[in-house]
Amino acid sequence: MEKLYAKQRIIRDVKNEDERIQITGYVKNLVEDDHIILEDKTGHIKVSIKNIDFNFKEKNLVNIIGNLMIKTDGEKIIDADIVQDMNNLNFEYYCKLYELKKELNEKER
Repeated sequence: MEKLYAKQRIIRDVKNEDERIQITGYVKNLVEDDHIILEDKTGHIKVSIKNIDFNFKEKNLVNIIGNLMIKTDGEKIIDADIVQDMNNLNFEYYCKLYELKKELNEKER
Protein backbone atom coordinates (compact mmCIF):
# COMPACT_ATOMS: atom_id res chain seq x y z
CA MET A 1 0.00 0.00 0.00
CA GLU A 2 1.35 3.41 -0.98
CA LYS A 3 1.72 6.01 1.78
CA LEU A 4 -0.06 9.33 1.36
CA TYR A 5 1.90 12.54 0.99
CA ALA A 6 2.53 14.07 4.44
CA LYS A 7 1.30 17.67 4.63
CA GLN A 8 3.75 19.99 6.32
CA ARG A 9 2.08 21.67 9.29
CA ILE A 10 2.70 23.60 12.45
CA ILE A 11 0.64 22.47 15.41
CA ARG A 12 -1.95 25.26 15.30
CA ASP A 13 -2.63 24.51 11.60
CA VAL A 14 -3.43 20.80 12.04
CA LYS A 15 -6.91 20.22 10.62
CA ASN A 16 -9.35 17.46 11.50
CA GLU A 17 -9.48 16.43 7.83
CA ASP A 18 -5.68 15.93 7.64
CA GLU A 19 -4.71 12.30 7.22
CA ARG A 20 -0.90 12.21 7.05
CA ILE A 21 1.16 15.11 8.37
CA GLN A 22 4.67 16.14 9.28
CA ILE A 23 5.48 18.51 12.10
CA THR A 24 8.84 19.83 13.24
CA GLY A 25 9.14 20.71 16.90
CA TYR A 26 10.83 20.08 20.20
CA VAL A 27 10.38 17.00 22.36
CA LYS A 28 8.74 18.48 25.46
CA ASN A 29 8.09 15.28 27.43
CA LEU A 30 8.88 11.59 27.05
CA VAL A 31 6.13 9.41 28.52
CA GLU A 32 7.64 5.95 28.97
CA ASP A 33 8.03 4.15 25.64
CA ASP A 34 4.46 4.99 24.72
CA HIS A 35 4.34 8.60 23.50
CA ILE A 36 5.92 12.04 23.56
CA ILE A 37 4.58 15.55 23.71
CA LEU A 38 5.87 17.59 20.77
CA GLU A 39 5.78 21.37 20.90
CA ASP A 40 6.49 24.21 18.55
CA LYS A 41 5.83 27.91 19.11
CA THR A 42 2.12 27.44 18.37
CA GLY A 43 1.15 24.61 20.71
CA HIS A 44 1.75 20.99 21.59
CA ILE A 45 0.50 17.63 20.33
CA LYS A 46 0.71 14.05 21.54
CA VAL A 47 2.76 11.68 19.36
CA SER A 48 2.48 7.89 19.64
CA ILE A 49 5.91 6.26 19.33
CA LYS A 50 4.81 2.68 20.04
CA ASN A 51 5.73 1.35 16.60
CA ILE A 52 9.12 3.02 16.12
CA ASP A 53 12.62 3.02 17.59
CA PHE A 54 12.77 6.42 19.32
CA ASN A 55 16.31 7.52 20.28
CA PHE A 56 15.75 11.17 21.16
CA LYS A 57 15.71 13.13 24.41
CA GLU A 58 13.74 16.03 25.81
CA LYS A 59 14.52 19.36 24.08
CA ASN A 60 15.70 17.61 20.88
CA LEU A 61 14.38 19.14 17.65
CA VAL A 62 12.71 16.45 15.52
CA ASN A 63 10.54 16.11 12.44
CA ILE A 64 7.63 13.71 12.99
CA ILE A 65 5.84 12.07 10.06
CA GLY A 66 2.76 9.99 10.65
CA ASN A 67 -0.98 9.57 10.46
CA LEU A 68 -3.30 11.90 12.35
CA MET A 69 -5.80 10.27 14.68
CA ILE A 70 -8.59 12.12 16.46
CA LYS A 71 -9.98 10.65 19.67
CA THR A 72 -13.67 10.89 20.55
CA ASP A 73 -12.90 13.74 22.96
CA GLY A 74 -11.30 15.70 20.09
CA GLU A 75 -7.68 15.15 21.14
CA LYS A 76 -5.34 15.00 18.15
CA ILE A 77 -2.58 12.38 18.16
CA ILE A 78 0.06 11.65 15.54
CA ASP A 79 0.83 7.94 15.07
CA ALA A 80 4.50 8.37 14.11
CA ASP A 81 6.21 6.10 11.62
CA ILE A 82 9.21 8.34 10.86
CA VAL A 83 11.21 10.55 13.23
CA GLN A 84 14.07 12.63 11.86
CA ASP A 85 16.82 14.45 13.79
CA MET A 86 16.51 18.19 13.10
CA ASN A 87 18.88 19.51 15.80
CA ASN A 88 21.02 21.27 13.16
CA LEU A 89 18.02 23.13 11.72
CA ASN A 90 17.66 26.86 12.39
CA PHE A 91 14.12 26.61 13.78
CA GLU A 92 13.54 30.39 13.70
CA TYR A 93 14.14 30.51 9.93
CA TYR A 94 12.12 27.34 9.42
CA CYS A 95 9.10 28.99 11.11
CA LYS A 96 9.50 32.15 9.01
CA LEU A 97 9.71 30.13 5.79
CA TYR A 98 6.65 28.10 6.78
CA GLU A 99 4.61 31.29 7.28
CA LEU A 100 5.81 32.76 3.95
CA LYS A 101 4.89 29.56 2.12
CA LYS A 102 1.48 29.54 3.80
CA GLU A 103 0.84 33.16 2.73
CA LEU A 104 1.83 32.40 -0.86
CA ASN A 105 -0.46 29.35 -0.98
CA GLU A 106 -3.39 31.41 0.36
CA LYS A 107 -2.81 34.14 -2.29
CA GLU A 108 -2.83 31.53 -5.06
CA ARG A 109 -6.34 30.38 -4.13
